[in-house]
Amino acid sequence: MKALLFPGQGVQKVGMLDKLLTEYPEARNTIGDVSKSLDFDLEGLLRNGPEEKINLTEFSQPTILVTSVLLAKYSNLLSNIDITAGLSLGEYSALVYSNCLELSDAVTLVNHRGKLMQNAVPEGTAGMLVVLNMPINDVYKMIDEINETNETINFSTDNADGVSVLAGKNSAIEACKNYIADGEHRRVKTQMVQMSVPSHCYLLDEAQEELAKLLNEVEFKSPSIPVIPNVLAKPTSDVGLIKDSLINQLTKTVRWRETLQYLLENKLSILIDSGPGKTIINMARKIKEVEKISLETD
Repeated sequence: MKALLFPGQGVQKVGMLDKLLTEYPEARNTIGDVSKSLDFDLEGLLRNGPEEKINLTEFSQPTILVTSVLLAKYSNLLSNIDITAGLSLGEYSALVYSNCLELSDAVTLVNHRGKLMQNAVPEGTAGMLVVLNMPINDVYKMIDEINETNETINFSTDNADGVSVLAGKNSAIEACKNYIADGEHRRVKTQMVQMSVPSHCYLLDEAQEELAKLLNEVEFKSPSIPVIPNVLAKPTSDVGLIKDSLINQLTKTVRWRETLQYLLENKLSILIDSGPGKTIINMARKIKEVEKISLETD
């Protein structure tokens, strides 16, 4: 099985499409077309930044989506792809690649998605915490114990064995850090995620309701190849299920570890990362039996 996988937010950087745009000047036409629905200069942001702007969720999401999709479009390595998936935001890229969503619709959706997320949580009041080297059962135990107090922490992203991401208000993040520091967790390390909005958590409930309205206005087609939604961790070609999964994804756990496990159990032989930063390949680095290919152009 050959799988094409797309990264999520956090991989953005100024100039991430420069080499491709030099080699394929016609790609500028695609950027120009999808920019018509946006209220900012997409190509200018990709080429020139500034960095503080491209890192804001409402801007980073469309820039990552367009970059990932164009890397796939102009690659000569993508024959006979059997299945596709994307991490968080990357799910939209996977839907574009599989012809389930038009690129212009996807860019508009993720721009609005980013704005909804940005506006849902006051800046500086909440965050996302990466927890390293903690067994998955211990992560769930910590979440349960903290949620039995006056705090609420959600399991945002199950990235890989020993790589979990939690999301919540700052006080809940501190409660997690204290729980780890006070317990027998000597190998466990934590680090904050550099994102302007916490993702996949209860703080986005209202944003999820508004996103559902937007998604219902967009045409979804049956995908040309199966897609693995984050909240299902198994493939589907059902348009209704795909749309519902996009809605639920905003507040539910991204089951990426289980997604990779599904692919391995179904004879994954080649994993292709279509995005800057090689994030997808790095998450799968412990999988030795699979060939890993990056479409990154710089």
